[in-house]
Amino acid sequence: MNNSKEEFVLYKGIQIEVKNGELRLPYDLPREFEIKNFDEIEGLEKLVNLKKLHCKPFYLEKIENLDHLQNLESLVIKDSPHLSKIENLDNLTNLKILKLTDSNISIIENLDHLRNLEVLRLRKSLETSCSDYITEITGLENLSNLRELDLGGNRIKVIKGLETLTNFKILILAYNQIREIKELDNLSYLEQLYLNSNNITEIKGLDNLIHLKVLLIHNNGPFDNDSIKSLEDMRNSGINVQYW
Repeated sequence: MNNSKEEFVLYKGIQIEVKNGELRLPYDLPREFEIKNFDEIEGLEKLVNLKKLHCKPFYLEKIENLDHLQNLESLVIKDSPHLSKIENLDNLTNLKILKLTDSNISIIENLDHLRNLEVLRLRKSLETSCSDYITEITGLENLSNLRELDLGGNRIKVIKGLETLTNFKILILAYNQIREIKELDNLSYLEQLYLNSNNITEIKGLDNLIHLKVLLIHNNGPFDNDSIKSLEDMRNSGINVQYW
């Protein structure tokens, strides 16, 4: 006999089922039906055991009314060009995955309470309709469990603010404005590094990355002979290096 209780929410008259602790709002709703505020989802306040919340709310302007979701482990908000600030997440201390992609966020902030966070994605696609971009890596000092950081498609010029993140496995800084590889010495466990489509002309600052398996650094350069030799040496050692 199945004693599990069926859970669902109502949004704009549409019944959406919660499956295995996950609420995934449909991505294909017409724009006039898209979420503008989380309190528009009838029944969300009762889902205190929700583990995953995934949505694509084009008109969302503010993250709020999620305080009761203290068991939430994954929050994914895609394609929200009106969302301009990371906020009101202090109660979500069990959060492991936070993805706020193609948003208008320009400052990395208000993450100190998310000590269990493992994946943070704040990337912007090339087709984004956003007008603001992240220009500086900040606010990550206390996220010692962070394994993956994706800041691709922003306008970062300097690699910094990563010194305390010694458990990093994946760092994505592609499609930025970085000129120099530096401040990576403490990331000895890093396995994948994506620096493609920047303004880098010299290969250095990678010697301590003894566990590196993937390096994407194409659409940079031109590289001098010493840099090309360094890349070839890395490739010959078994690292998947992509450059041209």
